[in-house]
Amino acid sequence: MSATGCRYRAVIFDLDGTLADTEPLVIGCMLETIRAAGHPVTEAQLLRYIGPPLPVMLNRMLGLSLDAAQPIYLDYLERYRRDYMPRTTPLPGAEALLDALREAEVPLALVTNKREDAGRQTVELLGWSERFTVIIGADTAEAPKPDAAPILLALDALNAAPDQAAIVGDTESDMGAGRAAKLAGVIGLVGVRDADYLRNHGATDTAVGLGEIQRLLFGEP
Repeated sequence: MSATGCRYRAVIFDLDGTLADTEPLVIGCMLETIRAAGHPVTEAQLLRYIGPPLPVMLNRMLGLSLDAAQPIYLDYLERYRRDYMPRTTPLPGAEALLDALREAEVPLALVTNKREDAGRQTVELLGWSERFTVIIGADTAEAPKPDAAPILLALDALNAAPDQAAIVGDTESDMGAGRAAKLAGVIGLVGVRDADYLRNHGATDTAVGLGEIQRLLFGEP
């Protein structure tokens, strides 16, 4: 354990479904947008593919080319910004966790599979702009999660080595990125994916709720 009390020199967070209570908003907006484009998908079908950027989801779920998916993606971005983003709230325990890490002087990064501008807008809406050393979106690095590229970019900004850092996220994209970057901690928040699924995709630890995440990060019983 470090002198700060945290087990890690730096922590990287996912945003949607990890710190921000946006999963119902994201899913609702995706369903509305995809159905408006003439594809009658169900919520259960969508949840099987959630995690990567929407064009990748549409390719895997419906077989759409990335070019064919792009207009749907742009429609989704506008609908989300206009109708859904203003309803964003923190998940229970998010403020307390971020406060504890700030008090412990642990530098933080946010790595999301949203576009960077959308991630920044969400962070600003929540009043968290000063919490993070860097915010990295799906369009910031060479490739989005589960690639290691955005994680390595975050580590560089945080001046931390992989064996000093942890990622906290809720999907296989987060777990895969943490594993690909060889992070010391790959912590899965149970919710959209269960604990076994997260462990099978690279989680070193899993937790139910952000209070339990805080205990894991600080090595508390």
